[in-house]
Amino acid sequence: MTRPARPATAADVATRAGVSRATVSHILNGREERFPEETRTRVRAAAEALDYRPSPAGRGLVTGRSDTIVVVMPETTIGQNLQNALERLGDDAAGMGSNVVLRFAGTDAERTVTALLGLRPLAVVDFGSLDRAARSRLAAQGVPTVPDLTGARRGRLHEPQKEIAELQVAELTKRGDRQIVYASVSDRRPDPYGPARYAGVAAACERRGLATPLSVPVPVDLEPAVKVLRELPSGVPLGVAAYNDQVALAVLAAAARLRRTVPDDLTVVGVDATDVGQLWTPRLTTIAVDMGTFVNDVMVELAAALGRRMPRRRTGGGQMLQVVAGDTT
Repeated sequence: MTRPARPATAADVATRAGVSRATVSHILNGREERFPEETRTRVRAAAEALDYRPSPAGRGLVTGRSDTIVVVMPETTIGQNLQNALERLGDDAAGMGSNVVLRFAGTDAERTVTALLGLRPLAVVDFGSLDRAARSRLAAQGVPTVPDLTGARRGRLHEPQKEIAELQVAELTKRGDRQIVYASVSDRRPDPYGPARYAGVAAACERRGLATPLSVPVPVDLEPAVKVLRELPSGVPLGVAAYNDQVALAVLAAAARLRRTVPDDLTVVGVDATDVGQLWTPRLTTIAVDMGTFVNDVMVELAAALGRRMPRRRTGGGQMLQVVAGDTT
């Protein structure tokens, strides 16, 4: 009878590399500084040849933790910016010998933390969902939570919303003063970033002596979007600061149906700089958001918290926020 195949073990790697199992464990689990480069290379080559992967279950029995880093996000619609951030986090975590899973936070913080602890995570990356009590409970169980969002550093996730709003209002009013409208996302999911964005739009309007901005949810669906736009003030030029490019395109489609001229009667600025916004006619003016800087900061904190070597640091590609000029302003 043919014996069934089995996955390679640390003992197999040790035998092939001519080292001890302890050496294999140290090198493949991020504690390699004490070993010569030649030994590290030999162990990695043996592991690759055998297609060996350290056992999360076995490591969990020893350390009380898995190799999983849990990203906790508000239960909201994921746009391109957040998608890019998640991809970067996954790639960089792999460089630290870990994997990333995504979990949406529920409305009950206690239940969310209980579920997280059940996963025995190596660490938690919080996109603004966990309060101080939740973070303290995780810390008490030896689970670091990054980034540090206490005090002034909390602005990492929320200050960009105000900066985006400032750029949007500046673009919307290039042709003169207008009634500004904040077009939020219309979705069954809550919008955790919308209040900060609207507050930024309101502050930008106040600084310019403009009327208090309106706030309306805009469905990404033509007929409902037409209904929303029809109910906005007529006879005055409007400037729409959209939650993202999808919402902006819904506004533009509704404007075309209602024969509102862009940009004379209606100016529109989106967020995300998606390809589809640049294919629209008139081409959408939007705000490009580079999450690279944020992810780099998170990974530095994570490596420090775990006592691991930082993976190759990547640049964020320049400014975090940048106006992509189009024809809608």
